[in-house]
Amino acid sequence: MEINNVSGAYTSAAKVTETDDEKETKKAQEEEAKEAKVGEKDEKDTIEISQDDDYGESGIEEKAKNYVANILANTQLTDESRALIQQYMATFDAARFIKMYGPFTTTAEVSAAMYAITSHMVKYQQQDE
Repeated sequence: MEINNVSGAYTSAAKVTETDDEKETKKAQEEEAKEAKVGEKDEKDTIEISQDDDYGESGIEEKAKNYVANILANTQLTDESRALIQQYMATFDAARFIKMYGPFTTTAEVSAAMYAITSHMVKYQQQDE
């Protein structure tokens, strides 16, 4: 029995192998390109903290008002609690607040101090029942 076209079969297999190799190379290049794009996106998404963040009296007062606004936004807050918190903010003295609880370098520190002050004032309707 004679075998014909052995070299033709080998050549076809070699082409398939080359095509597979080319596909793998192309995939690797595409993955590298995607990683490069992700790296660029990560660079664009970074946040630079400004040294100009205001932790003086005006900045602290604004942060305190924002903190209280989040509390007052809760619909389950009792009327008595709402009135106490609003009264506190009406008499809020940023200089005194900074002197007692500061100095502040982050908004988290301001929020923690505000929590310490207002936590006893916050009562929700379901807690009174």
